Amino acid sequence: MARDHSARLSAAEGRKFGLTVGAAFLVLAAISFWRGHRIPVFVLGAIGTLLVLSALMIPRQLGPVERAWMRLAEAISKVTTPIFMGVVYFLVLTPVAAGLRLVGHRALQHQPVDGSYWRHRPAGQRTGDITRQF
Repeated sequence: MARDHSARLSAAEGRKFGLTVGAAFLVLAAISFWRGHRIPVFVLGAIGTLLVLSALMIPRQLGPVERAWMRLAEAISKVTTPIFMGVVYFLVLTPVAAGLRLVGHRALQHQPVDGSYWRHRPAGQRTGDITRQF
C-alpha cells in the first residue's frame, strides 16, 4: 500500500476520507430511496451522515475507521482481483488468441531466413540502435 495505515490521520486526511466515503454512502442511500428500499436508506444515510459530520467536526478521530475500511478493501480485493483477471483472460485474451490462430498468425513462431534466425542488417545500420540507448 502507498501509505502506512498505523499512523494517525492528519486533519486533512481525515476530512478527505470522511467526506469521500460519507458522500459515497449518501449516494447509495439516495439510490436505495429512488429504488423504493426503505431500510437501507436509513442505514446508509445514517452511516454517510455520521461520516460527513465526523469529517467536518473531528477529522483526526477517523483513524480507526479509515484503517478498518482499508482492511476491508484489502480483503475484498483478494477475492475480486483473481476473479476479474480470470474473466479478462478467458473472455478477452483467449478469444483474441483463438481468432489470430484461425487466420494463421503464430506470434511465437519465427521463420528462418536463409537457414538462420539472425537478422541481417546493412553495415551502416548495425550499431545505430545501440549507440544512443537512452
